[in-house]
Amino acid sequence: MERSNQETPEKQIREFASRKPAMKSDTKFVIFYILSVSLDPLLLYSLILDDDRKCVVVDTKFEKIAIVLRSLADLLYIADFGFHAVCILAALPVPQIAIWVLFPKLRASRALNRMRIMNSLILLQYVPRIYPIYRHCKDLNKTKLDNDISDHLIRGKTRVALLNFIIYILASHVFGAFWYFFSIQRQIECWGYACQSGNGCEFRIFDCDDGTLRNVTLLNDLCPVNPSNAKVFDFGIYLDALQSGMLGSTDFPRKVLQCFSWGIRNLSSFGSNLKTSMNAGEALFVVFISISGLLLFIYLLGHLQTFMQATNKEYWIRQKMRKIESDIKRMSDEYGLSNASGDIHKIVRRRLRREEDLAVENIFSILPFYVQDIIKCHLLLPKLRDVPTLQGIHQNVLNAILKDLEHVMYDGGNCIIREGEPLDMMIFISRGRVLTYNTTSTGHGEGGSGLSNTIGPWLTGGDFYGEELISWAATSTSSHWPISNKTLKAHQKVEVFAIRASALLLIVSEHEEYFNTETQRPHPTDNTLIEINDHEHGNS
Repeated sequence: MERSNQETPEKQIREFASRKPAMKSDTKFVIFYILSVSLDPLLLYSLILDDDRKCVVVDTKFEKIAIVLRSLADLLYIADFGFHAVCILAALPVPQIAIWVLFPKLRASRALNRMRIMNSLILLQYVPRIYPIYRHCKDLNKTKLDNDISDHLIRGKTRVALLNFIIYILASHVFGAFWYFFSIQRQIECWGYACQSGNGCEFRIFDCDDGTLRNVTLLNDLCPVNPSNAKVFDFGIYLDALQSGMLGSTDFPRKVLQCFSWGIRNLSSFGSNLKTSMNAGEALFVVFISISGLLLFIYLLGHLQTFMQATNKEYWIRQKMRKIESDIKRMSDEYGLSNASGDIHKIVRRRLRREEDLAVENIFSILPFYVQDIIKCHLLLPKLRDVPTLQGIHQNVLNAILKDLEHVMYDGGNCIIREGEPLDMMIFISRGRVLTYNTTSTGHGEGGSGLSNTIGPWLTGGDFYGEELISWAATSTSSHWPISNKTLKAHQKVEVFAIRASALLLIVSEHEEYFNTETQRPHPTDNTLIEINDHEHGNS
């Protein structure tokens, strides 16, 4: 328990107060994962629909930029997660291979089935890529005050609420990008159906200059967009994208903004305004939008409520701290720790955040055990060395006594120890004033006798009483405690640190080699301890 001489108690308390919580997750990781997932949809925007020539053009310049950014994100995934299943699945270059390698080889008649396979792979890969965001946000949301060292509660709740809102924006961005991507596929799907009813469709969709014949008239008749004809082919929720002309636009910001707008509108309305065709994949996409919107809304609403509760709680804590601020300052001054007053204030505030109904009448008792040990060592170790019976004794004995010293408060007028009763504890006064007096018989009065009190010296902070209990524990073979020859009475509110007779008896028996015993003491037996405890309960 003895602290390093190079570190003052104020410095040790300041270091404890300045500790940050050990968090499983860090906000910067969540931000990285959000940015990483937000880059994935950019690759989908590299496809441009050329409706005049009935083909799809790949913006190679933008495609290369998107692939490089996605590859860098994959490397960072590996750096954070290591080489295990989640990391490998998240880092697989599925979109890169699909758009860069496989899609350019698709022909209209065989495009539909292969594109469905690619869609499944791309969508399934979002599970391991979104999982880190879920994991880190869950850790951040559930981070609690840890052993009285967490700080900045309101700032932390604000940060978490902002991250949850960003996730909502991210989901809108992703759904909008897939709406763009699926709109192009829906057009290709229509071309595939049209090719089944006529010739001239064996051309590569991703090669507008392959020299093959394209039956444009047939494709226009069987895939009407402007105006649309649901009886011929129902484009469902993708009709707006086709009619807007953005699928053929090279204006990248316009496309992203329009798709993001579509995503956030339908996510916030839970997809209630979307009218689907009979296409199963389209229906599943809308169902997923509706469920995702509902879950994100509940998630955001829950954390908004948590934030409001935290704000109200912080207001209550500030009100309570104002009431005890002077008590903390006075306690710090009386302990000789004036420079640590602000740090103790911070520690108490954290404790109140953990336990709302915590009683604050006794400031010392609500401090963490580590801080209590620092204060006890600072206050009592020099006093223990001043006790004549303990002068020159080994540090192990002093540490054992410090460990067993109990913090006790007495209100003014209460007796701490009574004259003529067993002395069951040794006390060290840390705050307040204690009146001591003896009661003697005067031999006068109606009954031939009387009593008078002789006032003894006042005991104040730094004084101790009950030293004879140490001598008794070291030399006596009896389990009967010594008798107090004084009465100690709290004149005002008094704070003491007390060690019980039974604790001293155990300490002496465990460190007998450090005591000069006049009589060989036996080790305390269970019966002896029971007898001592019976005395304690009988005098309580």
